[in-house]
Amino acid sequence: MKRNKYKDYLWYTALAVFIICVIEGIFFYHNVDNPFLKVTLNIQNAIKAYKIDPDIKQKEAIAYMQATGGGILSGIITYVYCIAVIVAPFCTIGALTVLIRKPASYVRGLFSQRNKKRVLVIGEGKYKFPLIDALTKDCRVTVVESTILSDDKKIKYINKGVKFVQKYQDMHMESVIKMLDMCKFSDVFLCDDNSIENIECLNAFTKSFEKNINASENKEYLQIHLCCNDNSMAELIRQYYDKIDTRTFDLDIVDVNKMAVNKMYKEHPVYTANKGDDYDVHIGIIGFGDFDQSALIQGLNMSVLSAESTICIDVFDKDMESIIGSFMKNFSVDVLKGLKFIKEDIYEGKSIEYYELKFPFDTIPDQFGIDGRVCLRFFNTDARTLQFNSIFKRCNDDKLFTYLIVAMSDTHLMSNTLIELKQLLYNKGDSCINIPIVVRAKENNDFANIYGEKNLFTINKNKDIFSYASITNRDIVNDAKIFNHRYNMLYEIISRYKADKNIVVDDKFMLSEDIEERLKKDSIELKENKKISEEIDEVWHNKGIFDRESSIAQSLHQDIKKWIIYEKHAYSLTDNREELERIEHRRWNIFMITHGFKYEKAERKDMYAKTHPCISKWEVLKVEKPDTLEYDFTPYYILKADFACICADKAFCGLRLYY
Repeated sequence: MKRNKYKDYLWYTALAVFIICVIEGIFFYHNVDNPFLKVTLNIQNAIKAYKIDPDIKQKEAIAYMQATGGGILSGIITYVYCIAVIVAPFCTIGALTVLIRKPASYVRGLFSQRNKKRVLVIGEGKYKFPLIDALTKDCRVTVVESTILSDDKKIKYINKGVKFVQKYQDMHMESVIKMLDMCKFSDVFLCDDNSIENIECLNAFTKSFEKNINASENKEYLQIHLCCNDNSMAELIRQYYDKIDTRTFDLDIVDVNKMAVNKMYKEHPVYTANKGDDYDVHIGIIGFGDFDQSALIQGLNMSVLSAESTICIDVFDKDMESIIGSFMKNFSVDVLKGLKFIKEDIYEGKSIEYYELKFPFDTIPDQFGIDGRVCLRFFNTDARTLQFNSIFKRCNDDKLFTYLIVAMSDTHLMSNTLIELKQLLYNKGDSCINIPIVVRAKENNDFANIYGEKNLFTINKNKDIFSYASITNRDIVNDAKIFNHRYNMLYEIISRYKADKNIVVDDKFMLSEDIEERLKKDSIELKENKKISEEIDEVWHNKGIFDRESSIAQSLHQDIKKWIIYEKHAYSLTDNREELERIEHRRWNIFMITHGFKYEKAERKDMYAKTHPCISKWEVLKVEKPDTLEYDFTPYYILKADFACICADKAFCGLRLYY
């Protein structure tokens, strides 16, 4: 029974008890001469019935009925009164329970939230309530509400330990910020669907903090996470934040699906199914919602396993026609010059239509120059259509899938799709599917346990998408901060050497002991000197949002480089320097292209026109920008230093165990 119904029934029962007590009192006090006394005695009896002490006891009521001769009506009233006297105390208990539920919930919520981070949630959007539900598991949440809350919503908030601040229409956000003690919050989440509202809120924070800019020497900036899935609005927000002269907070543009995708590829790498000398990647994506679009973009970045490999991503969605237009906004508008619309016969009398995009272009290969081949195919079909089996099988026969992502809104359809995929991917003699299949379910269904497949993984809604760890991206960002710090350090060393020697750095310098010693020294300082960490945070704080995203992408790819060098042993840091540089340059090219950039022969990049002179094939880069080549080897020096530290730590731990 729902709580609101329970409360209604409670009040109805209490009212009925009161009326029955009054009727019984009318009969019992009939002989009292004073009318005032008669009424007050009657009401007193009715009230005292609720505290288990009525003036008219059950025995007295029955005796009075018998003494007056009784009657059917009198008998019914008397016996109903006897029952009402028993029911009345339970009404009292129920009423007390209802009254203390709010304060009890508040106290319970308060105790459950002790020693947790304090976060502030502002805005009205589709992610608001999933975000609040997930954050309450790890944080003490305060919500700024611009709508009037119902009693049920208030109780729900109180039960979860959520505090709420009411913002009325005539209140400015600056006034709300002043009301709150912002020093106690570690993070602010702006989750309004209207990005302009979020920008205005950022502006309010900027104005509020400007007055206190020198009030504290604390270098820990307030972290503001702004939810935005629209590329155009995200670009507008980047430009707004980058123009702020004095930044009093750190801004992070949050695409919740992108964060979950980063976590997915980190935990389930794309190279899992690559065997032998095969470095080609073939990813299949079934469904093309926000999550799948992020999976495609980041999948390109994480699929660079060699400089000349083929990366093919096939996307299947029955509503592709209405989706692909918004997805293509991730790229430069000039990418449309290479987009093809293809029609092929699938079986007699039936054809399939799909879009195909290949890099580099066949007609103008220099405009989006990439080593190796990249092929994206967008099929207007999925498991709901008749031709899906034939198309999927044809794609798999052309090149075996190495990674599959399934994300569909309907759980029943998702289940049928997985059964279908198991049949399509089954090889005789296999006991399970041999490639990773990652399932992103709308609900928190654990398909991996249900199907019992060792290579089937589930993206959990609360743990992997709507959670404090996933949205703040803290672990990945911290890795990117350190990577950025080391990259800048090596960049300065290389640039200084080139300026001093007036020559292009050669192999001997790239392998010099000076760089390795500097990285080792830096590793020790990071562990022992807290001031270094503060300086790293400050540098990160002063970087533009795009540069941060670039560092994060570069840092994430370090796991791929580690795999190909130290686990796969495909390349040697000593003997294959140029090949490794080509891999990094290819990865960087793909990152830039998927963020809307294109090639233009110029001296430097143009952030507004989104052009860059280095988006080219390796051989072209060697001719046009030879002074940039050595910087593509920088990630490998960082990787080598990290690997040396890991080996040293293991040796030290082994030594301690030995002694």
